[in-house]
Amino acid sequence: MDARVPTSLSIDETIRLAASRIVGCSDSDRVGILSLLNVPFDPSISGLSIEDQKNVELAEYLLSSADRVSSRQYDEAISLVDLCDCLSSPKGNAVQRVVHYFARGLRERVENETSSKRDDGDEKSYLGDVLRLPSPSIVLSAQERFPYYQMQQLAAVQAMLESAASARRIHGIDLKIKSGLHWIAFMQALESRPADAPRVEILKVTAMCTGAVEPVRATGEWLTGFAKSKGLNFCFKIVRVEDVLDVRGEMFGVDQGREAVMVYSEHAFVAMIGRPDRMETLMRVVRGLNPQLMVVTETEANNNSPQFSARFVDTLFHYGAVFDSVDACMGADDESRTFMEGGIMGRMISNIVAREGEERVIRGVKLDVWRAFFRRFEMVERRLGPVAWQQARLVHETAPNGEFCTVERDGKAMVIGWKGTPLVSVSTWKFFRSARLVNGSKHLRIEFE
Repeated sequence: MDARVPTSLSIDETIRLAASRIVGCSDSDRVGILSLLNVPFDPSISGLSIEDQKNVELAEYLLSSADRVSSRQYDEAISLVDLCDCLSSPKGNAVQRVVHYFARGLRERVENETSSKRDDGDEKSYLGDVLRLPSPSIVLSAQERFPYYQMQQLAAVQAMLESAASARRIHGIDLKIKSGLHWIAFMQALESRPADAPRVEILKVTAMCTGAVEPVRATGEWLTGFAKSKGLNFCFKIVRVEDVLDVRGEMFGVDQGREAVMVYSEHAFVAMIGRPDRMETLMRVVRGLNPQLMVVTETEANNNSPQFSARFVDTLFHYGAVFDSVDACMGADDESRTFMEGGIMGRMISNIVAREGEERVIRGVKLDVWRAFFRRFEMVERRLGPVAWQQARLVHETAPNGEFCTVERDGKAMVIGWKGTPLVSVSTWKFFRSARLVNGSKHLRIEFE
């Protein structure tokens, strides 16, 4: 089936309408989680299509079940989850799909809270399953369909290209490589550099890996083949460690002073928010590599609240927008869509909804939280250049489904969303290189290389 543009209610609109109907019809002691949605009472769905009416009712059951879980009324919660299971499907419309995975997360949470014996296997095995990456071909097939991914990729590549404008030897450090599509775009951009720009003698990409090495190796082979077709001297290396705590700077083989080092981080830090020792270890290593630029792409979400109610609501709206975009950009029976929704997003939803403590590894936060973290390591944010914004606008105007994307400035960074819901941020950073007295004054001026 070809990808289609949905003409019915979006998932966001469906959730809000469902919440308004429950709030208007419920007793005050039944709206704990629903009060967080801040919606007016609107009981009418008679003007909607039959499918939209069924979707609103299904969303009502999901919200009601989450409300019962929040108030620890587990018997009622499970009855409503059972109803959600009957009416939803991983192969249905977008609302049915997202309800299916959230209902699964709620059921798992109830089981975790009511069972004295957990049968998860060891923690390391569980975390590895949540963070498992698909094959590069599936990731690539999915990425090419989404206009907001094109926007984030173009912004990141343009920032690296501008930073390496005069470099002959370039070394990219990729903290969590997937398809490697951004490096393909970077090679193409290098090929298009002005005639008076220095010739690139070598491009090195070193990929850090803490999981299965085969998908990373496959990505490296693809990048190597592409570079060869362009006549580009290219070297790909994998740094494989069992745990981020084991990473050391010397593993990356950086030739200090002879190559322009750039760090690319795409969703590399989000799974370490609940494990700050890993984050700080990685940042100390990155700082030691002395990169001239670090590009950070992270999920723009707020699903790290310790309170279940707030976390559930924020997660529902965030993933609702993601599922809505998948429905617009991919066919119903697309193999990549099936893996994305069930193999990636479904596991993430369950982790956020059902788990607590160190087992809750998916913890999206907003850009300001990342800013505070990076500044602790004496990093300064750099402004994305005008070309990056021009390219984002071009995707918005010309790419299939680009009109549904939103692109906003947040200080010096770019925040990209779907139908008004922020999904991802792109920011660029540099470390302080040196500080010295200027004109004998007592004030320090920060200088960059």
